[in-house]
Amino acid sequence: MTLRWRLTLMYAALLAASLLIAGTLSYQGVKQTLYGTLDATLRAEAVTAADVEAKPELEPDPAVAAVLDQINNQNPVRITIFHEDGRLRDRGPSRVGFAPVPGARTAAHERVYTLPIPGGWVQASQSNAELIASLRVTLWQHLLLLPGVLIVSVITGYALAHRALRPVDEVTAVARRVARSGQPGERVPVAPGTDELARLTWTINDMLTQLDLQLAHERLFAHASAHELRTPISVVRAAASLALEHDRAPAEYREALRQIHAVSEDMSDLTDRLMALARSARPHRLEPVNLADVVLMVTELHAAEAHARRVHLSVTASDAAVTGDLGALVLAAGNLVQNAVRHAPSGSAVEIRSGTGALGAHLTVQDSGPGIPASEVARLLRPFERGQGSPGGAGLGLALVQAVVQAHGGQLSFDRPPGGGLRACVALPRA
Repeated sequence: MTLRWRLTLMYAALLAASLLIAGTLSYQGVKQTLYGTLDATLRAEAVTAADVEAKPELEPDPAVAAVLDQINNQNPVRITIFHEDGRLRDRGPSRVGFAPVPGARTAAHERVYTLPIPGGWVQASQSNAELIASLRVTLWQHLLLLPGVLIVSVITGYALAHRALRPVDEVTAVARRVARSGQPGERVPVAPGTDELARLTWTINDMLTQLDLQLAHERLFAHASAHELRTPISVVRAAASLALEHDRAPAEYREALRQIHAVSEDMSDLTDRLMALARSARPHRLEPVNLADVVLMVTELHAAEAHARRVHLSVTASDAAVTGDLGALVLAAGNLVQNAVRHAPSGSAVEIRSGTGALGAHLTVQDSGPGIPASEVARLLRPFERGQGSPGGAGLGLALVQAVVQAHGGQLSFDRPPGGGLRACVALPRA
């Protein structure tokens, strides 16, 4: 069963229950009103008869009986007077019998109102057949109205559900076409207003936009990766082909193998960086991490390279608790330190700090090198982009750092300190 029919039937069931409750209350209200009106009429007639009976000067006069007979003959209400013990006072027998109970009651298809008087009782009675007929008509009107209202409500409910779920159908159709084509370039028509369906269409369109950008980025990344790997593969094939053209001296074979080995090392390093970049989009596991530990670990990892380049590593490791992947954060910070060491002048210092601030935890790496122009930052954060005068490398370091930081909900920024050089700052949410 479709969602439209489920909503329609649910709406019809609730409406039917509401109509049944409202109809029952209405029927009971009509019934109480009719009986109240009849009881009021009977009480008035009983009071009138009691007043006539109570006048002393009329007590022995036969005109009293004539007045009561006139009331009984002209009105549908029958008046009967009883002694205190229930015997009749000069009247015909009561149609409903006598019950010494004051007030209104129903007996023998009649409504009876009994009023106590001195020395006896006055009983006013009237057939309730007309009242019952009126209630029966009211009941049938309610019962005949209910199916018609339910049919109209089902048709109206289905039309409303169809109109309300139309944006969902459009989202489904677009998602089906995107799944078949693999190209999320199509967008969902935005529903009018600001309700839940409108927000759904906005969210779906934002998701498709991000998915389109991600696919474009992955295509560009795959193309750039293939381009980067083509050169070393060509070198390996050329060296192997030259070595196999004819017999050579052992020294020449060793030279070819050394060349192939060196190129394969570069390819292995490039492959490792590509795999790290691919994994960095999502942290492998989340755990409590102190950025002070990250600072100390990357300092130890790159101490030998800094010493070889005669660069001093200045470390300030203040506690900064975050939640993330320790290995990914060490890899990102290591790339920043490695870049700083390679670009720092010989004899200068690279400052590595961790700490907390108003915006969260941070890790900064500052060097005295030439820095990065502000206009080049966005380009260098893309894979396989190298800066001017870069000492080699695949151009994946900053792209990897950016991916790791974004996966941890942080932000990577660069600025120029007053003394020159470049300062890279990784800001992460505090744990």
